[in-house]
This record gives sequence, structure tokens and C-alpha cells, in this order.
Amino acid sequence: MKTPRHRRLLSPRSLSADQHHRVLHTPPDIFVGMGFRYWLTGFRTGELAHWERAFSLAEETLGLTAARDVCRDFSQWVRLLSEHSRRDLHVLEPASRCFCRDECIAMALVAAHQHQACPALQACAMTLLCCDPRDDLNALTGSLANGLASADQWVSPAAMHHLVRYATNPARMIM
Repeated sequence: MKTPRHRRLLSPRSLSADQHHRVLHTPPDIFVGMGFRYWLTGFRTGELAHWERAFSLAEETLGLTAARDVCRDFSQWVRLLSEHSRRDLHVLEPASRCFCRDECIAMALVAAHQHQACPALQACAMTLLCCDPRDDLNALTGSLANGLASADQWVSPAAMHHLVRYATNPARMIM
């Protein structure tokens, strides 16, 4: 039986060598990118193991107390992004060690909120994810960003450069 298009995961092996680019990511970057992957995969497959991975990563990155609050916001944020995107959001296979375009844009969106980047940059991220700007989505992104900041975890401002890369070269898929 073929996997429905909306449930397929990208594989780095399926992409050409010029689509790969290595970037050093901080633990909060990795948490947002991988958390996005795990939550979205969990929503699509219904498998609890993906959500457990997301929570374990949150606990490892943030500590148990902060992980509970941040994971609540994170799950709502990913679900809202997924529901309101006009296209299927892409994530790599859970075991992949690199990030795809949408995972990088998720990192950039949280970084833009944490570092109080101009609203145009935040809108650019929403556009690249094919989401209309929404007050509830903006509020959840801010809540997630604030939850990470209160645990002294800051997504690297360098993550915002992904927006420029993808806005100028939409064919690039893997970071």
C-alpha cells in the first residue's frame, strides 16, 4: 500500500548533493528543528513514540519543569501550523541528522520572535510555510519563544538567515 502524500517523509538520500549544506546548530536550534519533526510526524502517524521523543528532547534541553510547559505550547504550535498551511509541511525521517527547509523555517520563526526581529521577517517565515498571518499562531509562536527564553534557551539568531536562503533559493531543501 502506498503512503499518502501528506504522510511521506523526506529522506536526505533522495536529494542531490548540492541540496545538502552543513550548519552548526545550538541545542535550542536542535530542539526546535527536531521537536517540529517529531510533533508533526506524531500528528501524521498517530504514533506515541514520536511525541515521547519530543518530550525527552525537551526534558534534556530544558529540564523537566520547563519541558512540560514548552511541550504544551509546542504541540499546539505545530498543530496550528500544520492545519493552516496551504501545503503539506515537510519533515525529514526522524533519525535524520540534518534539517529540511520547513524545519529550518520553524527554527527561524522562533528565533525571529525570541530576538524581536522585525514583523516583516516573521511574516516572511509564515509566507514560506504558506500560512496566512494569524493572531493565534503569532501568539503561540511568541509563547513558545518566551517559554524557551525563560529556560535560558535561545534559538540562534543565525537561524533567521535560513529565511533569506529559502526566499532567494526555494529549491534548497536540506540544511
